Amino acid sequence: MRLGVSDPIGYNDFISIPADGDLPTENIPPQTAYSIQDLKIYKAYSAEQSTWEIVSTELTDERIQFFIDAHGVDKARWHCLKAILVIVGRRIALERMRSGADEFSFIALKDLYAFYKNLLDDIADYLDPPCEAGAWISTPQPVIGGGI
Repeated sequence: MRLGVSDPIGYNDFISIPADGDLPTENIPPQTAYSIQDLKIYKAYSAEQSTWEIVSTELTDERIQFFIDAHGVDKARWHCLKAILVIVGRRIALERMRSGADEFSFIALKDLYAFYKNLLDDIADYLDPPCEAGAWISTPQPVIGGGI
């Protein structure tokens, strides 16, 4: 599912290992993140710095599993992308207030939001809407306080 929603961006494979001590020491494949089960984090090897770095994900594994259990695999992708858009949207608002709209970090977040929005639009064409949310109806204006 993480590969299907590109969370995090830039990784082509995720390998699950039981503990931090089980990380490989040689022949480390590029663009691979390791899910460390006992710590519930992802790490990837940085060849430039020759160290293991924590990889930031937008959604936890538990939340992704909840979407799969509740909606099935196909619709879970849609829900994951919607959740990521909400998270990135909040970060955009905070970054704009913190540093302004001209900063690199704000622009990078806007690009990230556009990436996920386009990905959501692409898969929405192949799926039925995940939720049918009622209908549009008109109601009479309520009379409040005895009105005229």
